Amino acid sequence: MIRRRGTIDNTNSILDAWIMVEHLSEGEINLKDRDILLLDDLTDKKYKKYFQTLMESSEKKKYKNSGLVLYLDIFKFAEVVEFLREKYGVAKTQSDINYGNKFSIALYFDKNINFISDNIFFTCSGYMRYLQDVPSKSDFQEFEEKFKEKTIKRFEGSEDNQEKFDNALDALLNEYNIDIKNCIVQTLSNIETEATNLHSFFIEDLNKAKEIDNTNLKRYLTGGNIKDRINLDSKNDSPNYNQSVFEKILEPQNYPLGRFPSKTEFALSFMQQVAVNLTIGYDNSNMRSVNGPPGTGKTTLLKDIFAELVVKQAHDICLLTSKYIKGSKDTIYYGENASIGVLTDKIAENNIVVASSNNGAVQNIVNELPLKEGIDDNILPELEKADYFKDIANADMKEERFWGTFSLEGGKAENMTNILDKVECIFNYLKEEYKSDSEIYNKFKKQYEYVSDLRSDALNLQKKYVDYKNAKQNIDDNTSEKEKAERAKIETEKLEYEKAVEKNRADIDEVAGKLGSIRAQRVDLANSISNQKMLVELKRSQKGGFLDRLFNSNKNKAVEDEVNALLSRLQKLLDEDETLRKTEIELQNRSNRLKRDIDAYKHRLDEDISKYESLKQQREKQKAKYNSIIEAFESDKGVFDRVLDFEKDYDSLQMSNPWFDEKYRIEQSKLFVSALQVRKEFLYENRKNLKAAVNIWKNQKNSVEKNKNLINIAWNWINLCIPVISSTFASFSRMLKNIDENVLGHTFVDEAGQALPQAAVGAVFRSKNIMVVGDPFQIKPVLTLDEGILALLSKIYNVSEIYLSESACVQTLVDAVSKYGFYTSKDMDESSWIGIPLWVHRRCQYPMFTISNAISYNNLMVQGKEGYGKTGWYDISGKAANKYVEEQGDFLVKKIKSMIEKDPKIIDKNESDTVYIISPFKNVAYKLGIKLNEIGFTRKEKGKVTNIGTIHTFQGKEAPIVFMVLGADTNSKGAATWAVNEANMMNVAATRAKKEFYIIGDRKLYSGLGSDVIAKVNNVIREYGNEHPELVDEITD
Repeated sequence: MIRRRGTIDNTNSILDAWIMVEHLSEGEINLKDRDILLLDDLTDKKYKKYFQTLMESSEKKKYKNSGLVLYLDIFKFAEVVEFLREKYGVAKTQSDINYGNKFSIALYFDKNINFISDNIFFTCSGYMRYLQDVPSKSDFQEFEEKFKEKTIKRFEGSEDNQEKFDNALDALLNEYNIDIKNCIVQTLSNIETEATNLHSFFIEDLNKAKEIDNTNLKRYLTGGNIKDRINLDSKNDSPNYNQSVFEKILEPQNYPLGRFPSKTEFALSFMQQVAVNLTIGYDNSNMRSVNGPPGTGKTTLLKDIFAELVVKQAHDICLLTSKYIKGSKDTIYYGENASIGVLTDKIAENNIVVASSNNGAVQNIVNELPLKEGIDDNILPELEKADYFKDIANADMKEERFWGTFSLEGGKAENMTNILDKVECIFNYLKEEYKSDSEIYNKFKKQYEYVSDLRSDALNLQKKYVDYKNAKQNIDDNTSEKEKAERAKIETEKLEYEKAVEKNRADIDEVAGKLGSIRAQRVDLANSISNQKMLVELKRSQKGGFLDRLFNSNKNKAVEDEVNALLSRLQKLLDEDETLRKTEIELQNRSNRLKRDIDAYKHRLDEDISKYESLKQQREKQKAKYNSIIEAFESDKGVFDRVLDFEKDYDSLQMSNPWFDEKYRIEQSKLFVSALQVRKEFLYENRKNLKAAVNIWKNQKNSVEKNKNLINIAWNWINLCIPVISSTFASFSRMLKNIDENVLGHTFVDEAGQALPQAAVGAVFRSKNIMVVGDPFQIKPVLTLDEGILALLSKIYNVSEIYLSESACVQTLVDAVSKYGFYTSKDMDESSWIGIPLWVHRRCQYPMFTISNAISYNNLMVQGKEGYGKTGWYDISGKAANKYVEEQGDFLVKKIKSMIEKDPKIIDKNESDTVYIISPFKNVAYKLGIKLNEIGFTRKEKGKVTNIGTIHTFQGKEAPIVFMVLGADTNSKGAATWAVNEANMMNVAATRAKKEFYIIGDRKLYSGLGSDVIAKVNNVIREYGNEHPELVDEITD
């Protein structure tokens, strides 16, 4: 099915639909939050006194901006969902969505319990529940404005008037028929930063997006040009095989000069390198996506991209004539003279921000980047010596874990405060301790040139390899054939010559015979003519003299007649001879022509023979040259490991990384280290700008009023100081609310398959370059609405399901924009287009790899981690209560107990997780958590179970052993079908397991659902059991 994309005309409809989705997500409240207090005992309606007492007893009152929030009219969001279903006739789905609780109204009060008129909120869900209607945008805005006006008026003068305060609140409760027992209160340390329920995280950016004309945003909403797509199909038996594009992308000059200093013995895989080369410059578009199945090294390739951007910035810094960047009158931020320098666009455009909907992903990447663990042992000493503020990075650590202050988590207010504190520490260090060394710039330039030369060497290798392949091809395929063709041509001409000579000589002989006959006749004629002439003269001599002629006229007349007769015969003889003479000439000419033709044939044959001999000599020389090229190239046996060889089988090709060896990776890593030293020296030169940036960021309100561009300038300095800053999308717009369009250099979205499409809008229009990394075949975005309601909203706003559905995500929208990608279907259907694919999997052993590859990736993944694990399907059935089957839980407890007896570390909280328990259903996971807690298996962090849960609990995690407990029975077939209708859940579950993967469930039930996923899983387990019977366990006794 072809997916219908947005158009320029309906982008606002898309944004409006997303705004409504966000409105419906507003007002969520967690009743289990320990800071939340119920108001069951507040029956005397002395509200203000109660709140004052509550605030006085709270430790939070000591904070300047402390206060409390009152949530009125708590209700289950399922009520609104049911209302929408009934109103529009939408059938209930099997989606396992926890709708949670909402509030209708939020009121905020300062630490003295004075009403804050700026912080009033009425949720859209509360509106629908209260008015039993779905509002238009204008209806809801008008309602909320009137509500705010009326509420503000009610609380006027209540600051020092308890009765007025109590009456105002009581009137509000009565108007909306709200029971105070159905309300809760929460104390806050900082109202400004903790008033998170006022609006959806994304609505402000979505509304802003409707007002701006932004190229990246347009592309995000409308997709790319299908005609421009370049299919990265590297399978040589595919009808869409595209060898030439890989040859171009992987030309040595397209490789990065920098590299993250991880283990240098390991190179990127084939498609990882393609993705890196495209991102750092070969692909000139500003938006692209990478699709990485589990364990294919998405983070690894991001590290190398980050490293290259750091190197580019260092190179651009070195090109500056003056390293200190002065401010100007246009950038004064305080008083009359305090100004900030503007970081050049060339440097700022390579700053790095990482965003994700997954808080774990955001934390994982920034925590992993500066870890000493994983850095190459030979590079680590140099990296630590370069000292990119290592002590500051480890200031709060019990042990030294980080090599530098390379990346930090931003987003939330406390995280940004931490970043600013770190930058101030860096400023103080630069000011008081750092010893400047301007020679650092020259050292970087020298290393930069050296690595560039190594890259040029690889380019020369590529040229030699091209010559080598050409030589091999000409010798093996074409030379002998050409020689045969030339020889055949000469043989043909020789045969033609012989036939022509034979024919011509026969003709010449015939002509010669005729000539001999004619010449003999002419000889006879010559004699006859001579005799005839004699007869004429003799006859003429018989004439008398004058007197005789006078007197004997008769006699003389008779003689005259005889003479004339003789002359007549003579003329005939002469005419006959003339005819013979002409014939003789013609025959002679013909003979001469025949002889010349023979000479011409011979000359042409001689020329071709000469040409052939010359060509043969040339070919011998060329062949000798080719042999020389081949012998020279093949003399280096290791060279074939470095070339781009498409004759390799598919798996070997995907595991390869052409042109460069470990030496190059070492020098790339050293260049990255040198680039950090350049950055550090540059920050020293600009330490005043760094201090100014912190001051501006802390006092953004002043800058917004004075010169909003100062905040953009400040951010660029902060992001230069901390090379990688991350944020969840939930905090992204708050962190960068005053940042303009196209200010961020590079924004990388991690786990983009989990991010709702509206979440990235602010990042898209604020960034010059967007790259998303993820896998839509794993975890889908967490929905607050089921697909039926989303389909309804899709219809109301007339937008495609690619924007509003359970599969809609940031990944799929950017996939559609990405110029480079891959068609997963051979017929190149538009809906099968994904971004740049990664294929080498390095996490799981067989058969977990095989299961994932079969159900989600058309068997295109390549196994990069050899080894054979265990698997099996424990066929346990029973009656389900809300999808939980007691018999399955009992079996699992028995199984885990047995495993604990053999390996007590499984329940040792000081050891890393050995076993994960995963289920498609929240209730099944919840029940298993309780049951397994009885044997000490269940682990918790901050009150949340960490080793038992749905697939969302385990994204990005892995353990040696995984059990997937399916749950459900014949009475909950719909739920069972939902769980296995698509491969996402099974794919994630199987790929969390490094060594063993087991399914617990009613095999007959699930096998009878017609699920392609289950059919393939059964097939893999069956075939694996045939090959490795000792590695399959399905015994349930």
